[in-house]
Amino acid sequence: MARKKEKDTPQIHKSKIGFDDIVGHKQIKERLKSIIRIVQHPKELERFDTPVPKGLLIYGPASVGKSMLAKAFAKEAKMPYYEISGSQLFELDHIKEVYEAASKHAPCVVILEDIDIKGIIQGTLTNVSYTDIAKVLESTKAMVFTIATAEDLDAIDPVLTSAQKLDFLLEITKLDKDARRFFIEKILEKPHDPKINVERIVRYITGMSALEMERLGRMAALYVVEHGQKVITEEILIEQVNIIKYGHKIKTQMVRNLEKELEMTAYHEAAHAVLSSLLLPHIKIEQVTIAPRSRTLGFVSYNAEDELSNITKEELFNDVCVLLAGRTAQIRRSGKEQDMDSGAIDDLSQASLKIYAAITNLGMDKELGFINIDAIAMIDGSFLKTQIEKRFLYWMHAAQKQTVKLVDKQWKLIETLALKLIEQEIVESDELSRIITKKKISHKIPESL
Repeated sequence: MARKKEKDTPQIHKSKIGFDDIVGHKQIKERLKSIIRIVQHPKELERFDTPVPKGLLIYGPASVGKSMLAKAFAKEAKMPYYEISGSQLFELDHIKEVYEAASKHAPCVVILEDIDIKGIIQGTLTNVSYTDIAKVLESTKAMVFTIATAEDLDAIDPVLTSAQKLDFLLEITKLDKDARRFFIEKILEKPHDPKINVERIVRYITGMSALEMERLGRMAALYVVEHGQKVITEEILIEQVNIIKYGHKIKTQMVRNLEKELEMTAYHEAAHAVLSSLLLPHIKIEQVTIAPRSRTLGFVSYNAEDELSNITKEELFNDVCVLLAGRTAQIRRSGKEQDMDSGAIDDLSQASLKIYAAITNLGMDKELGFINIDAIAMIDGSFLKTQIEKRFLYWMHAAQKQTVKLVDKQWKLIETLALKLIEQEIVESDELSRIITKKKISHKIPESL
């Protein structure tokens, strides 16, 4: 590690923010409170012959509040804190000095911010020296509690998360509904239409980061001024959300027949939406649109809060059928296979990856059985190659065949939705529900899979 710079003299801080100042993250804050109780009552661990934990790692995507939670922890625990970030994380002398200072002010918190950062040392891109940091944590005897933040847990060497280093691992996946509502309410402190449906906007911004939501407020205000309007409306907010997620609308495209292109896109997206609603009803659709944007010709927008962390074989196969439905519907509408275009490239990519994972890593194939070849592939890259290719093609052909049947069976619904999209460009969740009603379908995946 590099030597300490003179300007990096450790500075002690007292946090001004507590858990009540941070909106959302209810479960995360409750867990942090329980960790504080453990740290503040070490005698309760004595009967288990367990030492007091020395730290925790908070990890997750950028702009979800990891650093704020670390500082709030310090305030709630009634401890001052030191912060090490950026290039300081590569300076072992500075890190040691910080921990020496923290020991003198114990009980104290040390925050290691973004420890998965990379730096250029002697011309080489390298990680922070996790081994050196682990040794410092291990050698610190006073009550110094370390809170590290990172985006990627896999980038952190296990030496730092072993016993008596960063004992607790806490994941923050995204901003929850309360946090998103807070950002929208901040935006609505600007002049706005009082009829805006806040809950609808909160659903639309699922998965967006704090930085993106701050950008949303600026973009909405700029749009109002630029177009000579007086207030932010619901339509303006939704359009800015779509720009952030999917890109700007394209008014003209370099296509031979724009009208024909939009018609094909309408049937493509309608098939995705109808089959998704019927096969995967637990995943709610916010909108279906054929408005061409810089990153897509059309899209189905799902509520990211409905994503499943665990998926069954039937759900995976149904998901593949939903992905293949767009191209299938276009071919049926055109009546000519040779009219298929490149618009399904992302669908085909996702479908192929899902089927490959089902066969090789998830142990879902009837013939190959309960296998996961990742570890074996490191030893023998050609292991089961022929059998995997055979079963992959079998799954893909079975999904294609099943999708054709489903599209044919639900064609009336697909056509109704497609015509509605051609007429008004966008169909939102409530109108989509009225088109599909509460229709249910029962079908089984092929037993030969």
